[in-house]
Amino acid sequence: MSIIGSFRRVRQLLRPPRPRRWCDRDMASSSNTSLDTEFAPVGDHQDWWPRGAMKSITPYPTQWVKIAELTPGPASHVRRCALIPIADVPDELARTHSRVFHVGQVDIFDRRGFHDGLLDLFGGRAEFFCHLRWVASVAEPSVEWAWPFLWYWRAVRRGDSWVYLDAAGRDVELARVRVQGPDDYCVEVHAMALRNYLHTRDMAMLLAIQIDHDHPDAPTVTAEEHTMRCDWASMEFQTYDYEGDRAQGQLVAASSLHGQYVILPAQNAPGPAWCSDDEPADYPAFTYGTDASTGCPLTVEPTPANVGTDGSPGPHFWTRVYFQPQVLDRYLDEPRRYTVTASRITCLRVWGLSIGRTSDGLVEVDLYDLSRLPSPEWSHWKNHNVPPSGGEPDSGKLERERLNKIAASPDTVRDLRTAVARANEAAQHHQGWPLWRPLAEPAATEWQSLHAPVVNDMSALLSPLLTLSKVLVDSLDEIRIKGALKTPPRDPSTKGLGLLQLYLAERGSTPEAVKPLKDLQRLRSKGGFAHYAGGAVELEIAAIAPGQNTPAEIFNYLCRNIIQALGSITETLTASAEAGS
Repeated sequence: MSIIGSFRRVRQLLRPPRPRRWCDRDMASSSNTSLDTEFAPVGDHQDWWPRGAMKSITPYPTQWVKIAELTPGPASHVRRCALIPIADVPDELARTHSRVFHVGQVDIFDRRGFHDGLLDLFGGRAEFFCHLRWVASVAEPSVEWAWPFLWYWRAVRRGDSWVYLDAAGRDVELARVRVQGPDDYCVEVHAMALRNYLHTRDMAMLLAIQIDHDHPDAPTVTAEEHTMRCDWASMEFQTYDYEGDRAQGQLVAASSLHGQYVILPAQNAPGPAWCSDDEPADYPAFTYGTDASTGCPLTVEPTPANVGTDGSPGPHFWTRVYFQPQVLDRYLDEPRRYTVTASRITCLRVWGLSIGRTSDGLVEVDLYDLSRLPSPEWSHWKNHNVPPSGGEPDSGKLERERLNKIAASPDTVRDLRTAVARANEAAQHHQGWPLWRPLAEPAATEWQSLHAPVVNDMSALLSPLLTLSKVLVDSLDEIRIKGALKTPPRDPSTKGLGLLQLYLAERGSTPEAVKPLKDLQRLRSKGGFAHYAGGAVELEIAAIAPGQNTPAEIFNYLCRNIIQALGSITETLTASAEAGS
C-alpha cells in the first residue's frame, strides 16, 4: 500500500467515530498503570494488539512522552495533544470526538466569527499546547509551542532540542524533535517537566492517538471492535480490511488502536530554577571539626533547624565547614557557566555561594550559606569535605559577614587584573592608547576565569600560565609601541617585550620593570607549559620561583612579581605624562 493510501486511511479513522460501548472498570492510580495493564487483548487476533506501544501509554510517565507524531505506514502512528483543566477530564474522556482537533488552527466562520486556534472552537476549555507545521516551500518545519510552557521553563532552542536551567544551574533537555519529512516526525517532551507544569496550572494533557498496522500476509478478516474506558483513557481496538489496490480489488487486513488518554500532573516533580524552593528530602552531614575528648568528627546537617534564618539564626548559623581546594575544579572547568573568585562562586543568575580561603589553602563556607546551595550540589561538596587543619580563617570574610565591615579577602588574580587595568589607563593618559589590546575570544573568557591551580599536579600550571602569556605578552600592541619609540631598535627583529622594554627605558624605567614578564615568556619558550616533565623545566621554574613548591604557590609568586612590575610600569608612565615627555 502506498504512503498516500495509508494516510487516506489515517484521515478516515480520525473522523468523529460513532458512540462506543464502554467497559465499566475502576482503576487505582499507580506508577505501574499503563494501557497494557488496563486493556487486555481479546478477540481472534490478539497478537495484532500493539503491546509495546500500549506499555508506554500511561497517565504517570517518568521519562519521555510523545506529544505530536506522524509516521508513515504500513505501521503508522498519529498523536495530537491539548491541555484541559483537571476538572474536565471525565467529560473529555466521555466525548465521541477529541477536543485536540479543535485547537491549533485559525478558522473564520459565518463571515464574522474568528477562531484564534488557542482554545476549543466549540466552547470547551481545551487549549493549544504543541504541534508541528510544515510549509511545502520551506526546508525545515516549525515546531510551535504554547509560549507559557517555554516561558515557565525559560527554555531556549538548541538544535533539535529545547533546554532549560535546573535549580543547580545545569542544562536540562526539556523537549526534542525528530523530523524525517512532512509525513514522518515526532515531538517529545520530558515527562516530569511536563507534569510539573501541569501541576502548577492544575491541568492535564489530553492526547489523541491512533496506531495502525497493515497485515498483508493475513487473509481477509472479520471486523472486530473492542472498547474500554477508565478514569484516564478511552480506547478502541479494531480489526478490518480495506482496498489496498483498487485496480485489482485486493483487500488488505489491518488493525487500529485509537482513542484518547490523559497525562496527569505530578506534585513533587522538580521545577525550573527561578521558582524551585522545595524542601530537600535528605540533608547530608558535613564534618566541621573534631571532638577533643574522643577524636571523633563533629558533623552537622544544613537543615532549617540548624541554620535558622537571616532574622533568627539557628545554633549552627555561623558554623564553618571546610573543603579541599579541589572542590572548585568542577566550576573552574566551565568558565562560561561559573565565575569563581577568592570570595564567591556564582552560577549564571541562578545561585551564588560566599566562600573564603584559610591560610593553609582550604575553602571555608558558613553552614547557612551551604544550606542555600542548590541541593543537587551538596553531594559534590560532601565528597571534598574535610575537618579544619589549623589554618587561619579568611579575615576578609570574617569582617564582611560577622562584623559588617567593608573588607576584601586576599585575591591575587583580582589584584593582577587591577594592575593591568591601571597600567593601561596610565598608557592611555600618557600616549592616547593602551599598551595591551582588547582581548578576543577565547582569551577574554580565559582571562575573566583565571584562577590559581587547586590541585598539586604540576600540569595544572599549564592553563593559567598560558592565559597569562596570552594576556600580558601576546596582546601587547607592538605596532603602536614600536611607532612611539624615539629611537628605532638596533635589531629590526625586536618584538613584544623587547619593544616594551625600550619604550619604558626611554621614559626612565629600568629593565627590571619587564623582567617578570620575560620570565613568563622564558618558561613558555622552553616548552615548560605544555611538557612539564622535570629536568630543565623544573630547574627553570625553581630559578624563577625559588622556594615555591606547589602549583598554587608558583602561580601566586609569579603573579605577585608581575603585579609589582605592572605597578612600576604605571608609575613610569604616570611620571612621564606629568613631565610631558
